[in-house]
Amino acid sequence: MPTVADVAERADVARATAYRYFPTQEALLLETTFLGDSGPIKSLSELVNEIQDPAQRIAEAVRRAAAWTLGREARLRAILRMSLEHESVQRPARRRHYIAQLLGDVEAEMPADAYERLTGSLTLLFGIDPIVSIRDNSNLPSDRIPDVLAWAAYVLVHSALEDSGQPSKRPQTTRHP
Repeated sequence: MPTVADVAERADVARATAYRYFPTQEALLLETTFLGDSGPIKSLSELVNEIQDPAQRIAEAVRRAAAWTLGREARLRAILRMSLEHESVQRPARRRHYIAQLLGDVEAEMPADAYERLTGSLTLLFGIDPIVSIRDNSNLPSDRIPDVLAWAAYVLVHSALEDSGQPSKRPQTTRHP
């Protein structure tokens, strides 16, 4: 993991300047993890226009987010660890925003408590948290994790829509999300 001093040297700025913006390595990691390479995550909301079926849309968002997370696993685990060890390190709560965008078209069709239960459940499938759980507690190969999480997302949304009388509009195929 890069230190604040490493970043100052690489950026050709004084250490004091770097420490003014990033007083700790934790602050540096938290701030920089989501800069520059987060395009795939920021583009998740575009799936609303690309995929009509909300269950398939969420499944694809979870798949893409898991792939992005796996590519940054060490850094994201470090941030998770820091957030657990230091109250001052707060992880950003972005997943709720993405879920709300991705399911905006079904919110009015579901009872409020069902929608809240669904969106709360879906937060468990985004971020480093499910990656840590799967990697540390199963023998699932890394390249299968995005598909497993996508399947779980699909099942949650599909089931919630069926329970609300709004079945998913999934075309009949033999491939699972």
